Amino acid sequence: MRYIFFRTFFVVLAVLTFGAYPAYGIIVDRIAATVNGDVITLSELEGWAQPLVQKYTNEEMSKEEIETKRQEIFAQVLPQLIDDRLAKEEVNKLGIKIGEREIERALDQICEDNYITRDQLSEKLVSEGHTLEEYKKELKQQIERAELINAQVRAKIVVTDEQVNEYLKEHPLNNSSSATLYIMQHICAKFEGGDPESRKEARRRIEEAYNALSEEKDFKEVARNYSDLPSGQDGGYLGAFTLKEMAPFVKQAVVNLKPGDFSDIVDTQVGWQIFKLKEIVQSGQADLDSAQIKEIRKKLYREQINARFEEWLRELRSKSTIKILL
Repeated sequence: MRYIFFRTFFVVLAVLTFGAYPAYGIIVDRIAATVNGDVITLSELEGWAQPLVQKYTNEEMSKEEIETKRQEIFAQVLPQLIDDRLAKEEVNKLGIKIGEREIERALDQICEDNYITRDQLSEKLVSEGHTLEEYKKELKQQIERAELINAQVRAKIVVTDEQVNEYLKEHPLNNSSSATLYIMQHICAKFEGGDPESRKEARRRIEEAYNALSEEKDFKEVARNYSDLPSGQDGGYLGAFTLKEMAPFVKQAVVNLKPGDFSDIVDTQVGWQIFKLKEIVQSGQADLDSAQIKEIRKKLYREQINARFEEWLRELRSKSTIKILL
C-alpha cells in the first residue's frame, strides 16, 4: 500500500480519512432543519461546522467577516447533514446492522494499508484530539453508508472494456508516470506487540506459509489460508507502487526480486510478512491484464458509484419532506 498516511478506505467515502468530528458546545438550541420530521438542531450544525470555521477564520477578521464566513460554511454543511439523516433513515428501513466484527475488520484494513499497529493508530487519533472509540463510532457510520451503497447502487454499476479503453485514450499510461511500477502481493501473520507468545505463534504460521510457497503452492491460495489481514481473501493482492512509494522495509524486501519471486520472512510492525513481486510494469508497457489496468477499472467504478449515489440521493430528497428553518 502507499507509503502515505491514511489512504481512503471505502469507495464513496474513499476505505477512510480522519473526518471532522462534532465539537459540541453549550449554546441555546434552535431547529436548523427537519428531515421527514427528524430534527437537526443548531448545535449539531455548529458542531459539524466548527472545524471549518476554525480553519477559514482568524483573529485579523472583523466580527462581521467572521459571521459572514460562518453563515457561508453553515450553508455548505447543512445539506450534508440533511443527506446524512436521509441515509440513516434508509439504513434503518433496510435493517442494516453493523457489528463489532465488521468494525474490527475495517480497523485491521486501515492498519494494513498504512503499515501501522493498532497502538500507532490510537496515538495518531489522540494527537488529533480524538479517541479510538470515537473513531470506531464514525467508522460504524461509514460502513453503514457503504452497505447502503451496496444495496441501492453497486449492483447497477458495470465498467466495460470500452470505458477502460476510452480512459486510456484520454490518459495514456506512458504519460501518467515515468516510474517503474511494482505489482505486489503479500502474506501477513499478525502478532501483538510486546507479547512473545503471540510473536512465536505468528512466526510458526508464517513459516508454514513460507514452506508451502517453497513447495510451489499457489501464492493466492497460501495467502487465503495463512494471512490474517483482509487482503488475504483477495489472494494477498497489495497493489502497484513505485519504489518511492514503498515503505523502506518493503522496498528492501522486493527491490532485488524477479517477477514471480517471493521474499524472505520480514519482521514488520504489523506482523511477520512475505512479499511477492508479481509483475514489473515499465512506463507505457502495461496491457489489459496488468494490475495498472485493474486500478483504472477501480477508479472508473468509484466514479460511477459516486455519480449514481448522488443521483439516488437527489431522488430521495425529492421524495422527502425537508424544511430549512435558519
